Amino acid sequence: MGIWILTIILGICTLGSSYMTFLTAKSGDSGGAWLFASFGLLFGIPLFVLGIKAMAKRKSFFKAIDERISGKPEPRTGFVPHWFMMGAIILTVLVIVVCIFLRQN
Repeated sequence: MGIWILTIILGICTLGSSYMTFLTAKSGDSGGAWLFASFGLLFGIPLFVLGIKAMAKRKSFFKAIDERISGKPEPRTGFVPHWFMMGAIILTVLVIVVCIFLRQN
């Protein structure tokens, strides 16, 4: 269900951006056309990949493409040490608190 919702949202955003690209290019605003075209690609590429993955279950041609895109699955990691991540978060919070206190003086 979530895949269909994501596909519908990406499709609407892609079509909207493509239509706005057409309108801004027609009016002569090249800067706006490039902006909307980039947003169309931003939403259109994941939509394209989702379409290939959906069709890979039915057609062998798309299954070969999906295997090339996905690559080989890597083995799962059992344990990831998290002390360095917690240290980075604590250090970031401390820097922000120190900056707030120094700014007030």
